[in-house]
Amino acid sequence: MTLPLSRRRLLAAIPAIPLIALAACARPQNRVVNVRDHGAVGDGAANDAAAIRAAAAAVEPGGTLLFPAGSYLFAELNPSEGAAIRFDGRSDVTVEFESGAELVMDTVDPATDLGTSHGILVRGPASNIRLRNVRIRWTTRATRSMGDGIRIVGCPTDNDETPVGWDGPPAPITGVEITDCDIRSAAQSGVILIGVSDITVRRLRVHDTAADGLHFNACRRVTVDDYVAGDNGDDGLALVTYFNEEFFFDAPAETFAFPTLTDWSNADVTATNVRVTGGMANGVRIAGAQRVSLNGITVTGKQSGSGVIVDSATVESDPIWHYVASREIKLNDIAAQDCSIGIHLLARPPATAVDPRFTDFDVEVTDARSSGCTNWGVRVESLTEQRITGLRLTGCQVEATATEGGDGGVGLGNTRDIVLDDLTVTHAVPVTTFFAGDSANLQIGALQLAIDGSGAPDGQPPAPCAVFEDCDGTVAQMSVRWPAAPDSWTPVLVRSADAVCGAPTLDPTVRIADLTVEPASVTTRIGDC
Repeated sequence: MTLPLSRRRLLAAIPAIPLIALAACARPQNRVVNVRDHGAVGDGAANDAAAIRAAAAAVEPGGTLLFPAGSYLFAELNPSEGAAIRFDGRSDVTVEFESGAELVMDTVDPATDLGTSHGILVRGPASNIRLRNVRIRWTTRATRSMGDGIRIVGCPTDNDETPVGWDGPPAPITGVEITDCDIRSAAQSGVILIGVSDITVRRLRVHDTAADGLHFNACRRVTVDDYVAGDNGDDGLALVTYFNEEFFFDAPAETFAFPTLTDWSNADVTATNVRVTGGMANGVRIAGAQRVSLNGITVTGKQSGSGVIVDSATVESDPIWHYVASREIKLNDIAAQDCSIGIHLLARPPATAVDPRFTDFDVEVTDARSSGCTNWGVRVESLTEQRITGLRLTGCQVEATATEGGDGGVGLGNTRDIVLDDLTVTHAVPVTTFFAGDSANLQIGALQLAIDGSGAPDGQPPAPCAVFEDCDGTVAQMSVRWPAAPDSWTPVLVRSADAVCGAPTLDPTVRIADLTVEPASVTTRIGDC
């Protein structure tokens, strides 16, 4: 997320002029409005902007905006509505594209390379919004700027309470269905939902966007299934609710923040069958969320970020992004390949003050696989002396070949009460595959470490396979295997960072109940220096 332009300032950047009002009296229901009936040509050459606007304005509550087969060009810079299709305060509306229909957005300013319009924009209060088979494609991939494929903005409140920074009465949105949609080359996110409840996203495809593929902020009760993202400029799937010491609305960015986790903190989210490939940042980011279940997540080629990251950040640790630790997070069947980090649990708490809002996570990971990651396969860390806690990882396989950073292995830094079991790390060269530093009360069940290769990198003496530095805890069963190891190899180190080599040996603070080493000819199985 280290991009030259701030996501917060660019998330909105749209006019706030309402163009479509609720009907003053009862109108016919279930009326289909065909964009061709309002003058749209759909040949990909004629500018259909005026016809699309007129058709959208004619859609009544209960009606359907229909795009027959064809390429409908929206060629207009800085449209006053801020989008090709805009609905404000309209309920029971459907937008449907027939097979072979697409909306082509020619809205990037060639003088600045910046986007100037969203594809579809919905504002509350509203309910029952259905988007079916929508295809939106930008003619030019812009620098990250204005231009979401689908943007839906509500207000996360149940009792008419509005946040600081909000102008006017609350405008909630509930009941959104996004089915069989495809967004390509948007100037910002593919799909973004803000302050929306009861959302279903199925068979969404998002490719080559300048920002996130699918982004949720301050939403609740969300179901995502069969989602594919590729070559996005930011996270493939982002569940992000920001932190502020009071319920707050950042009007320029159109994002919501809370002082702690709430039922609107991207709560009660289920995502299954998610595939993310390439691009920047992370495959999946979870920040400031609770009661999230991810199952069947595959991330490939996020070489500047993580396959899955769950993180927190305070105001002092990050100048832009702030969010509390997530809780009740369940990750199952997670696969990360060729990323920088496979699975990352990261706390950025205050440097001195103890604030559990930023350190006390609750994350359970089962059946995870990391392969070919260049830094860490699994990394759990706090960036200050306030220790991170709240990970239970069971059934994880790591395969690595890297010889830089964390060597593609497993690393714990400044943690407490971390629980690991059935963890296997296999590396191609003899490097440290498991490192725990400044970690209290480690609880490790079965840990299996293996080296498949022979020589150490760059002719260096072979490193220990596992290092416990300034740690305490227990390991029930541990096996270390390097068939080509010399007898002088020390496979495990349990040490203090301040220890002096040759000083009297103290009782180890990490107890390994059952240790198996291959080859058996290794003379020193556990060292302290």
